[in-house]
Amino acid sequence: MTASHPLRASVVIVGYNGEKFLGACLDSLARTDVPSTDYELLIIDNASADGTVALAERFRGRFPHFRILRNERNMGFPAAINQSAGLAESPILVLLNQDTTVERSWLSELLAPLERDSSIAAVGSQVINGRGPGLYAAALEVLYGGICVVHEGDRRTDAVSGCAMGVRVSPFRRVGGFDASLFMYGEDLDLGHRLRAAGYRIAYAKTSVARHEAVRRERASTRVYMFYTARNRTLVCVRNYRRKRLYLLADLFVLFPLTALTELLRSRRRGHAIRWLVEARMDSLRRALEILREPATI
Repeated sequence: MTASHPLRASVVIVGYNGEKFLGACLDSLARTDVPSTDYELLIIDNASADGTVALAERFRGRFPHFRILRNERNMGFPAAINQSAGLAESPILVLLNQDTTVERSWLSELLAPLERDSSIAAVGSQVINGRGPGLYAAALEVLYGGICVVHEGDRRTDAVSGCAMGVRVSPFRRVGGFDASLFMYGEDLDLGHRLRAAGYRIAYAKTSVARHEAVRRERASTRVYMFYTARNRTLVCVRNYRRKRLYLLADLFVLFPLTALTELLRSRRRGHAIRWLVEARMDSLRRALEILREPATI
């Protein structure tokens, strides 16, 4: 359905076997204080095997500008978002995880900084742990080695979480979008590096509040989380740092062992986690060496 007036945003939800979460997510989105006529809803389904798509279709009547794209295979989160950037009919992409719910003013508060200040390319929400107190994500100051300090806007903001964020389509496309090779986890940190290198600012909207159902301790007991977070932290740094070989030495002997130990202590399946972390280490080194062999660009 073509909009009769310019759309403010394109809300993008990447679906993957999210039937048990997606209904609550879409219901909360429909109740926000931005009329659904002012944005489009794009659902990119990564070959879900459950009832994710059928459930989403039941919400079609609540969103006048509603589209679903079904991929034949799971392409990963960053590739799916890149697809949405090619489909978007508005100037702002709004990323929202399928396992979140949002407060009534979430969308208006997220869009406000982007609509007010053209130097800002991306804005992140405050994301609260859905099953308990504390922050899941907020503003991120990224230290050397990809180690993040989560804060409430009182420090430097280098990146924001892709769990609930807004990003201008034009800068997103200009810097090449997300790195699809990461598959999942770390793509938001990588994007933050490239947006800032291109001269854009990143902001945090504390009053744009979402709740995330995931629990880090539970995720640390899955291969997907352990493998990709450990592997991708190395790859994001190698890709974006100038002194790549120096970083790799620090990563090999200090950074990877310390961050891997932190994740291992969170895990409830430590025997499996050790194997996943070894796999991540080997794959990250192989890919990092490939990056080092790439020809330099001017």
